This record gives sequence, structure tokens and C-alpha cells, in this order.
Amino acid sequence: MKNLEIKVEVENLDDIKNHLVAGTYRGTLEQVDTYFLLGETKIKIREEKMASELIVYFRKIRKGSRESRYYRVPLTSHSFFVVKSALSFIFGIKVKVVKKRDLYIYKNTRIHIDTVNELGNFVELETVCKNSYGNKEYYNEHEEIKQKLSLGGYRAIAGSYSGLLYQKRLVSSF
Repeated sequence: MKNLEIKVEVENLDDIKNHLVAGTYRGTLEQVDTYFLLGETKIKIREEKMASELIVYFRKIRKGSRESRYYRVPLTSHSFFVVKSALSFIFGIKVKVVKKRDLYIYKNTRIHIDTVNELGNFVELETVCKNSYGNKEYYNEHEEIKQKLSLGGYRAIAGSYSGLLYQKRLVSSF
């Protein structure tokens, strides 16, 4: 699958929630993402209360909106332990990201209001491009939501939470 995404750092999540008139609240998710050491390719296992999945994605590290290609594979409770153990043994664990995510949906866009342990507060948009035709409508929707939430006034994040957390831990270890 393909999406357009952007991540920005915010101090006060209420500022964003007050602008969130477009979007349906879908719940609060508690997620633990375990990332493995693979360089440019991102492979993680996401754990939630009732489910887990393997996610592989590819995207350029740059600030602002960017395209991402990803694959999601649901894991059963048995396959979760097998896959996580195998990936941990083969590649090693890079970092675990623990976050609370308020999820909103607007058309084809997932709006994530995230509080990430050790990092702070973020807003992430993921506009899913459901086919390779008509990408302009997805870009337009993505830009519309960025404007409605006034995301241009916040610091855009180039990488992933895993990269931010990994870097923070490297710096603090010196």
C-alpha cells in the first residue's frame, strides 16, 4: 500500500484537538512498536491490547509530507512470538517505542494524536492512496487537513519515532 504522511512535534495537543472539527474519533490505542536493526528498511512489530502485526515500510527521511510504501501482516498470538524471536535473533532490536495514540479518521486520512514515551507529543497524518490513479485527490486531501490543523506552524519531523528515540539514547549515553 502507499500513503502520504507527515509528522510534526507539538507542545500542547489541545491546540490540535480544538482544530479537529473534520474527523471522527475512533478511540485511543496503546501501542508498543519494536523496531529491528535493518538500516533504511523499517521493520517493526506493533503490539496492541487485542492484536499484533508485522509492518515493513520504506520511505525517504525528509521533513514535510512524503510518500511511504508499507506492508502489514497480522500476527496470531503464536506467530507473534515466533516472528519476534526470529527477528530479534537475526537482526537485533534497535528500540522499542511506547505510545498512546488518539485516532481520528477523515475520509482517507488517519490522524494520529500521539504521546510518545521519552519523546513528547506529535501529530501524524497518513493519507492512504487506495490506487495508483487519481493521486491528486489524495494530495489535495492531505494538504486540506494540514491546513485545517494549522500544521505548517509546527516543527516537521524528518524520521520516525524509532530514529528520534535511538538518537536520543545514543546522545545521552555519552
